[in-house]
Amino acid sequence: MSRYILLVLLNLPLIMAGLLGSLIDFKTNKISHSKYWFLTFIWLVILGGLLATQPALSFLYSKGLTATNELSLLDVVELTGIIYLLFIANRARIKADVLERRLNDLHQELSIRLADIEKKRK
Repeated sequence: MSRYILLVLLNLPLIMAGLLGSLIDFKTNKISHSKYWFLTFIWLVILGGLLATQPALSFLYSKGLTATNELSLLDVVELTGIIYLLFIANRARIKADVLERRLNDLHQELSIRLADIEKKRK
């Protein structure tokens, strides 16, 4: 099996999970419409980059800009690890945004209740 096919097959579930996760987060109002399209664009760019790896590496090798025309197994593992870290970082950022929004809502609710209690005392 070609290492390029292996690279795409290893990363395709992560990309699909990223696309599906951003769609679910958009539908549950965890992210805005613009963030959804931005995340979708990023995941599609990553997929396009993976699909263009073989032609890009062949082009670079033909121009003498790289010493090898094949990906090593280490390169496949490194790229998969980087994409996995991007996936995890994105999920963590979305969770942090949701928690921040929830904390702000709770702070606002608490301020309203404390103001009501203060009005009742007077």
